[in-house]
Formats: sequence, structure tokens, C-alpha cells
Amino acid sequence: MRPHAPRRILIINPFGIGDVLFTTPLIRAIRRAFPESHIAYLCNRRTQRILQGNRHVNEVLVYEKDELVRLWQASPWRYVSRVGQLVRRASRGRFDLVVDLSLGERYSFAVQLLGVPRRIGFDYRGRGRFLTGRLAIDGFHGAHVVEHHRELLRFMGIRLQEAALELEPSAADQQWARQRLAPHRQGSGPRVGLVPAGGVSWGIDAAYRRWNLEGFAAVGKALVDRADARVVLFGEDADRKRCQQVANLMGGRALDLTGETTLGRFVALLGQMDLVVCNDGGPLHIAVSQGVRTVSLFGPVDPQVYGPYPPGPRHRVVYRADLLCRPCYHRFKLPPCPYERACLTTIGADDVVAACLEVLGVENSPTGAAHAHDALAR
Repeated sequence: MRPHAPRRILIINPFGIGDVLFTTPLIRAIRRAFPESHIAYLCNRRTQRILQGNRHVNEVLVYEKDELVRLWQASPWRYVSRVGQLVRRASRGRFDLVVDLSLGERYSFAVQLLGVPRRIGFDYRGRGRFLTGRLAIDGFHGAHVVEHHRELLRFMGIRLQEAALELEPSAADQQWARQRLAPHRQGSGPRVGLVPAGGVSWGIDAAYRRWNLEGFAAVGKALVDRADARVVLFGEDADRKRCQQVANLMGGRALDLTGETTLGRFVALLGQMDLVVCNDGGPLHIAVSQGVRTVSLFGPVDPQVYGPYPPGPRHRVVYRADLLCRPCYHRFKLPPCPYERACLTTIGADDVVAACLEVLGVENSPTGAAHAHDALAR
């Protein structure tokens, strides 16, 4: 072990699937710098599966954010006690380094009381007062979230060398995915996954970053007709009605797997696709982590900050570049929209189809008012 290397490291991230995937380059950099250290990761139950198969993480601590928030509001001391119990129950010794990505002060306050000597994280709106190494930010903008994480590594004297997102599906999930798709292997065209819903972590604001279902259906039909694509629909059980509507509009020319998968199986299935078409959200970043080509629809969110990473020619982001009001999601807030979500509702299916055909190498078509941007563009 390097001199002064931390023996036990805890990474804290209470957010959703995409946010946790964005941390996988940071995890890998920490592991390479401290190969003998014990690395634990505190996450919520929904993202647990993403980290369980990560070869750089020794221990995954699971909690439910909403429960802890309610406890904090009722009694900060009970909150600290509960977090302390969680940390002590799962660990045999004290952590000597915490990387707190929560953007708040509750976790760093708790680990300070637990005696963790080094606490690194973002100082957002002055909430980093309990950190020993803090990076002042007023939100994520101007660079991708992964690049903001890169800046935190300097507090540990570490460089980020490989930026690819990392998510390894289990062998059992991969086998299940191959078997489930086996009846759908007829034809030589590309296999295209459509994820028309998504954005669960946004809660009531999820509708503000979803493209319309008629558009997804039109894209699916066009890819069947023009690229001989085999289309697969994906969604959670809560998305069943939306996906069924897309399937109906496509005239039954898609395999609908809505509600059939665990997160692990969903990852494995996306890895079997040649292209994934989806909204801004976790499914996009899962597809990117599997090396799958993507075409994504972005409305209020800046793709330079939350888009496919690392950027490159295998990924296209379709958005209304001519609308001065977007991106309006800023400093982690989504303002009311006076324009009836024009950033998404005015994206035409033809623009998305053109982007898909270009990424698949079938055709390189010009776009109209909405533009398909190579994710490499800055």
C-alpha cells in the first residue's frame, strides 16, 4: 500500500441510475490509485444492482434516501445514529476517507461525527461546510458530470485516465437475455431497442423529458421498413400502458418486453441491441455502458452535461438547437414551462429516423429544425 494511502474508503451517492453510472470512472480511478484499499459505496436500493457487479467495489451499503430524509427532518441526531449504525454494521473498521457526492450536508455531517478524518465532495450552495476538501459549484454546467467528478480526484492526488462508464451484467442475466431474444432473431437487420418512457427518478417531472409516444412508434415503423430492423420495446411495469400504445401504433411489429425484466436483465438485454432509441435518463447511460449505439431525445436538459459519455460518433443526441429557452434545467431545478414543452413536442420523427439511419450506417440524411448532434461535439 502506498504511504498515506487510505485503508477504507466510502463513496456516497444517493441519486439515480445515470448519476451512479457517471461515478464508475471515479471508482475505477480510486481503485487504480489505491489497489489495496477497501472501497465501499453507499447507494439506494434501485441502484444497488449497478454496483454489486463492479469489480472495483468491495462492499455495497444500501439505504433508502426518502426514509433518511424524513428521519433528518424529525431529528438530526436520530439520523446520525441511524447512518452510524449502518456504517458500523457493514464495516469492521472506521473509514478514513469519504467521497460525498450527495451535494448536501447531512452525510458529511454524519461521517464527521463518526470521526472520518478526510471528507471530500462538492460545496453546493455552501452545503460543504463539513468537508475537508471541497469543490465549490453552483450546479453542473459547462462540462459533463464525469468531468466535475474528475476535479474531485485532485484532492486525492489522482488522475482520471479512462472515462468509460462501467457496468458488467452477470453471466446468468446475459444467458437469460440471449434465450429471451432467441425467437426474435429472424432476419438480418439490426436489433433496435425503444425505451419510450424512463426518467423514473424525476418523479412528477418525468413527463418533461419524455418525447411523445407517437414519435417513438413512427421511428420504430420507419426502421422496420427502411432498415429491416427488429424492434424491441422496453419499460418498467409502470410503463406498460405507454409501451402498449407504441406497440399498437406499430401494428404489432415489435417485441414488447415491458415489465418482464429485473434491472440486471434489462442491462443484459440492452447489451444485445445494435441501437437503442430513448429519452434522456438512466436507460441511455446503461446502453452507453454496454457499448451500444444510441440515439437520444433531449428537451430541458443540457446533453453536454448529462448526455452520452464519453462522447463519440456512435451516439447522437436529437434536440432543438434553435430554441433559446433550452436547456432550462439549471442548478438542479426545472422551471415551469410557458411553451408547452416545445423543446420536445416540436421534434419530428423524421429527424430521429435520420439520426438512427446515420448511426446504423444505413443512410446519412440531413435533418430539419431539430438537429441530431454527434455526441462528440462540444
